[in-house]
Amino acid sequence: MRRKFIAFGIIGIAAFVLTGCNGNNVTNPATSNVQTQKAKENEVCNTSKLCEEGLKCLKGKCSSGKVDSTCETYKDCQSGLYCLKSICSNPPSYTKYFTKIQIGKMKQGMPPGPNNIPVPTTEFKSTDAIEIDVIAKSGVSGTFYYELVNSTTGMTEFTTADNKQKVQPGNWGTGFGIPGGLSGNFDLNIYFNDELVSITAITIS
Repeated sequence: MRRKFIAFGIIGIAAFVLTGCNGNNVTNPATSNVQTQKAKENEVCNTSKLCEEGLKCLKGKCSSGKVDSTCETYKDCQSGLYCLKSICSNPPSYTKYFTKIQIGKMKQGMPPGPNNIPVPTTEFKSTDAIEIDVIAKSGVSGTFYYELVNSTTGMTEFTTADNKQKVQPGNWGTGFGIPGGLSGNFDLNIYFNDELVSITAITIS
């Protein structure tokens, strides 16, 4: 009797295994109807196909281009927004510290004067110099620097972060000759006491 019981148990196990392998009781992942849920805004992704419709995968996160969305350049953000430290953001405001920041062009190699008057513009030639005219509010003091960021690649092409200037009272200006070979679309970023206070989109041809 003991041998018959053991034999019957073995046959039963074998039948169960065979039914599991061949039968309809096991779900085949390849034919499963379960759908993967799409990733939402700022959720992790490695391709835009994994994001909800209207979002794209940037720096490993799904992005809509709205404020606080992930970005690589300003082109990833909605109109009027900037890509600041890989986040779509509203443009900064300098009005807490300055009554004016104006960008213009001048001739290279010549100081401002009657023969070299700055002309307000955002379009430059590679032979121009960029002038930044500033009026600081009363009591404002600190350091000032600026940088050119390629708005297509996000790369900083030129910066004075290692040579900051002290802000002068009242109306004053500073500027620089456009580095040789630069052309395209750029953001001219201006920092006061290491705070980004102004962004101006410019083109260089």
